[in-house]
Amino acid sequence: MQLPKFQLLQPSSLAEAIDLLSQHKGEAQLLAGGTDLLPAMKLRVRTPVYLVSLKGIPRLDYIEYGQDKGWIKIGPLTTLKALQSSPLIQEKLPVLARTVGLVGARQIQNMATIGGNICLDTRCWYYNQSHFWRSCRLPCYKAGGELCHAIQAVGHCHAVYSGDLAPCLIALAAQVKIKDRQGEKIIPLEELYTGKGNCPLNLAADEIIAEILIPLPSNYTASAYQKLRDREAIDFPLAGVAVCVSLDQKDGICTNIRIVLNAVGSAPRRATKAEELLTGKVIDEAVIEEAGKECFRQAHPVPNTPNSPAYRKKAVPVLLRRAIQGALSQIH
Repeated sequence: MQLPKFQLLQPSSLAEAIDLLSQHKGEAQLLAGGTDLLPAMKLRVRTPVYLVSLKGIPRLDYIEYGQDKGWIKIGPLTTLKALQSSPLIQEKLPVLARTVGLVGARQIQNMATIGGNICLDTRCWYYNQSHFWRSCRLPCYKAGGELCHAIQAVGHCHAVYSGDLAPCLIALAAQVKIKDRQGEKIIPLEELYTGKGNCPLNLAADEIIAEILIPLPSNYTASAYQKLRDREAIDFPLAGVAVCVSLDQKDGICTNIRIVLNAVGSAPRRATKAEELLTGKVIDEAVIEEAGKECFRQAHPVPNTPNSPAYRKKAVPVLLRRAIQGALSQIH
């Protein structure tokens, strides 16, 4: 399949890129690595008139400490390969380095960027198809229609979020710096996601993610991510769980835990009730089982990915147990 016609715009600064997005609202999209956008354009799922390339803008691909060394700052154009091979990430945030290895193939990791991955569009069997395939049925809610084919109902899109880095970053309490013509703001990464399959990001047409900020974990803290997929390479997650666990040094009681469910809804979401069940307790099989039941209740997959919703939902407690055990093994 060929790409549709478009005009490539190549700004030399972030301010110029924001101006171009503002001038061409609704007709322009950002181009970073292009590993998700360009295939979507070939399917005619996305048909922007203008592509605003960020590759000519300096200082958007870096990994470094913040001023007080309590944070790690990552530029949005930093490739997944650079994340995986960074000594700083490997030492301070090893869960990110490990998770990158679960994203696509090596060629994808060489091209894809962290900014693009956290802004990944939601996916659905009934949406991510060729124009010809989609023309054989009524347009779905995400494509401008009124019907969600996945559940055969109107009024809501259930396309699933399938990025791998966002759940890990949310578990690590990451924040994002967003810039527009008026200035900049910093928000928790979890607030970037709307939970709506048809418009998954809380980003205006002229806003750009300028930086990812991750606080350094304290002592006796570790993280892990578990992912269910059909094949051990390439595939998007069918379900995923990320955790970040902090223990008391003396008695091993869980002082804080963040649990993020992935690919079982239209956004990566915190499992706050499961977190409350584990906080203040010694984490053993019994409390993990109770937390798993709560995560099972919170997961709401629908039939829009290769495996059945029932299978994906039942996998969530298993992934939670493996993720918690993986994190605890790094502390003990």
